[in-house]
Amino acid sequence: MDVMVDANRKMQVEKLLRDRDIEFEVTGTDGSRNKSPTTGYLSPRPKSPKRTLDWKDFYPLNVIYNFMDNLEIQYPSSCSVTSIGQSVEGRDIKMLKISNSNAGNSGVWIDGGIHSREWITVSVVTYIADQFARNLDNLPENITNKDWYFLPVVNPDGYHYSHTNERMWRKNRARVGNSIFGVDLNRNFGYYWGRGGVDSSSEDPSHLNFRGSEPFSEPETAAIKDFILYSSTRFKIFLTFHAYSEVISFPWCFTADPCADYVNLLEGGTTMSKAIYNVNGRMYKVGNFKDLMYFATGTSIDWSYGSARIPFSYLIELRSRQHKFLLPKEEILDCCKEIIQGVKALAEFVDKKKCLNCSLFYNKNC
Repeated sequence: MDVMVDANRKMQVEKLLRDRDIEFEVTGTDGSRNKSPTTGYLSPRPKSPKRTLDWKDFYPLNVIYNFMDNLEIQYPSSCSVTSIGQSVEGRDIKMLKISNSNAGNSGVWIDGGIHSREWITVSVVTYIADQFARNLDNLPENITNKDWYFLPVVNPDGYHYSHTNERMWRKNRARVGNSIFGVDLNRNFGYYWGRGGVDSSSEDPSHLNFRGSEPFSEPETAAIKDFILYSSTRFKIFLTFHAYSEVISFPWCFTADPCADYVNLLEGGTTMSKAIYNVNGRMYKVGNFKDLMYFATGTSIDWSYGSARIPFSYLIELRSRQHKFLLPKEEILDCCKEIIQGVKALAEFVDKKKCLNCSLFYNKNC
């Protein structure tokens, strides 16, 4: 479309379009380009082919969202894209659901990008979604008997900012006072929020682990909470991806004490780790988050397990200890291919565990 803009509004509208990743060019009222006329038109540039994901590079937010929309267009019977809320800066928090619509399906939640500098997490989530969407009819029952919910970018504002301004940005873009500091979204969930010392979470807005003013103070975490708690889906698996320690961890994060399902979670994590190792020989450690990492409070897996009661809740730290947050592009596909095998193995393990429990306690098969 062409939009006529008064000269003293031109810069304001240009900024608005740039902030939303909308391509445009300025033309004069006489059709001349790249001038600064008294009045003029802001016109879209000639469209170039949309960038598609090939998992050989890291892509900005608009490309990720276009990818999700395109899957919905290509596979309308199994893929649907919805916005579960808006971020601090008003961006959609887009979720992709992949399902065969069977009423008896349980739910699997998979998210990435809660810490915006951890770009590989977004790559992994989109890769799994792409493989499931394109091959759903040929996948085993332990995949097709579940509704899969993918949230590739929990933190769209921070992710966009890490691509355009500051590569190592971690938090969201919440404004605290007159300065933007951001909230660590993985310290903003309501389970054991705000407890422990500064190493667990911080009340200082300038700290990387700033927990926010109260539990679920941020629209990004509140959107996840509301969707999961008020959904009719029975979630059995919760996977949140981070970088870069190469571990498969589970609750608790706030204490070294084992959770009630410690053995099941350890077995499930070990199953994932073996499947990952079989792809590229990459070894992921498995265990309680506190044992493998450090104390943390207000985390999403403690909330998903302790409040939402999702029995198989894992925080998976992806590659790589060597390169930290700056994983080379050449390793993206290898990382994606090993992790999808881990996810498939977990789905099979959960179904086998369910059937074993049925035969043991109810004397019947599922």
